[in-house]
Amino acid sequence: MRILWDNEADKFTPAASTEESGYPATNAQHIHLARAWRTTGVDGEYLTLDAGAGNTITATCAAIIGKSPYTHNLTNAATIKIQAHPTDAWGAPDLDQAFTWSAGTMLVFFTSTAKRFWRFYFDDDANPDGYLEIPRLFLGTYLQMPYIEPGAELPLESNAEVMTSLSGQVYGDLRIQRLAPTFRLPIVGNTERLAINAMFAEVDITTPVLLAVWEDSLDVEPPLYCRIDQERLEYAKAAEPGVLWSLDLAFMEVF
Repeated sequence: MRILWDNEADKFTPAASTEESGYPATNAQHIHLARAWRTTGVDGEYLTLDAGAGNTITATCAAIIGKSPYTHNLTNAATIKIQAHPTDAWGAPDLDQAFTWSAGTMLVFFTSTAKRFWRFYFDDDANPDGYLEIPRLFLGTYLQMPYIEPGAELPLESNAEVMTSLSGQVYGDLRIQRLAPTFRLPIVGNTERLAINAMFAEVDITTPVLLAVWEDSLDVEPPLYCRIDQERLEYAKAAEPGVLWSLDLAFMEVF
């Protein structure tokens, strides 16, 4: 399990190929997926990040985050890439990594790369909408979590409000369904505990993270845009010898 939480894509002013009025590229840095960056075209669109002279951004993964009803409109014929280069020139970038298309969140891992310029690139010239819409972007590294106990559950819950009339008819307010998993980490080393604490100190229970439950099987369970859904990290000393702990960690899907 991997947690993507320290988002370099939020730390720099984005330079976009095009922006539709009311849908600026900075929307892709907002934690709410309902806000999105929208281009005015579909061919050769991009969003570039510049770390500044003498600086680099180090990353091992990138993501285009979205889930219905707040997802991207890229078609499965689109060319979608994350690129990196020492200069703002893209004829032959040092990193040129394609995403595998998905209707929801797309996530790619790659060898650690440190470059001044990074670019999300989109080419979808057959898109019938005439524009591209991207809710949220992630660029950075990930926290590798200790192994999770076998038999993990992924409960799907509804927050609809349901009422029943006196004569037995049911009616209500249909809202959203969201995943709310809890994972047991039976063996947490002390170095891992400190890394988890450092993440929790930054994101707390208010800032969403991207959770890859089974990072090698993203086609089985897509990355989950979620927040930590517990106010305390309650470590228990593991029975095994050494400085080892166990921890239950709960998440709630957000949009």
